[in-house]
Amino acid sequence: MITQKIGSSTSLYGAIAKSSVQRQEQPSSTEKSADTVTISDAARALASSNSGATQSITAAQQRLLKSASDDPKSAEKIAYDMANVPSTIFYDIRGIGGGDPVNKLSTTGRIVDDAFKDKFATEAASIDAQRLALYNSEKAKGTDPVTILSKMIDFTNAQSRDYLEASAWLEHSQKG
Repeated sequence: MITQKIGSSTSLYGAIAKSSVQRQEQPSSTEKSADTVTISDAARALASSNSGATQSITAAQQRLLKSASDDPKSAEKIAYDMANVPSTIFYDIRGIGGGDPVNKLSTTGRIVDDAFKDKFATEAASIDAQRLALYNSEKAKGTDPVTILSKMIDFTNAQSRDYLEASAWLEHSQKG
C-alpha cells in the first residue's frame, strides 16, 4: 500500500529533514528583510498552554520529544525545520496510476474538493507564519529547543480538525 502520510516520529523527522534539504538554496530568514510576522497575544497564550486544543499530544509526538531531549543538536534541527517547513495536504496516492484524481486525504480517506484545498491553503499560511513567529520569539529568549518544539506541537495540536486531518497531524484514534 502506497500512501503519503506521516505515521510516526521517525517519518515525521524524515519528511521535515527532506524538506529542509530542498530549501537549502533559498535565502535564510535573516536574509529576508520584508517578511516579518508577529504572533498575537492570543496565539502566544494558545501556544503556551494546551487549553482549547483540538487534540492532546499524541504518542508519536511524545516519542519525538523524547528523542529530541536525548539529542540537543537534533532537537534544534527538528524545531527549526518544524518552524520553517510549509504545511501541506497529505493525499492517499494509491489511485494515481489508474488516472483517479488525487483528492483523498491519507489520514482518513476523506474526499476533498477545491474549496477545501483553498481553505486549507489560507489557514495553513496563517498557521505557518504564527508557528515561525513562535519559534523566532522563543529562540530569541534563549528557550531550550525541546521546549520550543513542545510549544510548537501544542500550538499545532490546537488548530482546526480540518487542518490536522489534511496535514497528517490528526492522531489515528481520532479518525472520523
